[in-house]
Amino acid sequence: MMRFNKNTIIKRLNRQPYFYLIKNFEKKPELLKDKILQFSKNFKKMKKQNQKGHLILEIKPNEKKIKFFKKKKKKIKSVLRYHQTNLGGSIHSDGPQLDQPPKYVIMACEHNANKGGDSVLVNTQKIFKFLKTKKKEILKVLEKNFYFERRGFNYKNKNVFKKPIFSLKGKKFIFRYLRDYIEKGFELKNQNLTFNQINSLNYLDSLLTNKNFSKILKLGSGDLLILNNHILAHGRTTFQLNKKKKDKSRKLYRIWLH
Repeated sequence: MMRFNKNTIIKRLNRQPYFYLIKNFEKKPELLKDKILQFSKNFKKMKKQNQKGHLILEIKPNEKKIKFFKKKKKKIKSVLRYHQTNLGGSIHSDGPQLDQPPKYVIMACEHNANKGGDSVLVNTQKIFKFLKTKKKEILKVLEKNFYFERRGFNYKNKNVFKKPIFSLKGKKFIFRYLRDYIEKGFELKNQNLTFNQINSLNYLDSLLTNKNFSKILKLGSGDLLILNNHILAHGRTTFQLNKKKKDKSRKLYRIWLH
């Protein structure tokens, strides 16, 4: 088994570029899941990713549910979690619906799509500094509380809570964002986003897709990516669902670390 220096990886995750990429982490796809679980034990504790308590999730489209909801003419992104779809865009942080979002996210690629499915990493600290200098009025809005739906978890009638998108307390910087969860949170509270809130979210989305703040990676089979989830937002480009059964769909494994 390849050896990795834990301290070197942690240092890289907590300073530029805030991510660590290991190419060809595992050459045999069937061994990848067990290997990343073993690898993760070297770091902080793993965090539950849903109400069932799963510590590792498969990031792949749920094709049956996608077809079902399309027939019902429902918007896929309003009923499924992002990792269950093949949608692109929606640059976000993981676990925005949690009191304490995971500090680090591990993503390991078993198979990638032939077309699309590129990983997009966005430095939100740079966006924060840009807003602080150029758009203070936008930043002030984003530093105030927004409703977030707590999708995927059971909080006993507390399916919505309030948190800011940008939070800076001393040296602790946290970016918390998934727009679909915000819009659903306001809907569940029977409240409308204000003009200033919508304008600020739209401006933020334009920055999250701005190449000046982002980096695009194409993960190959067996590659492993670790990122600082408090600083790097992420997403992917839209990818095609495979129509032939013999073709393997895009599939990644994800682990959240405290």
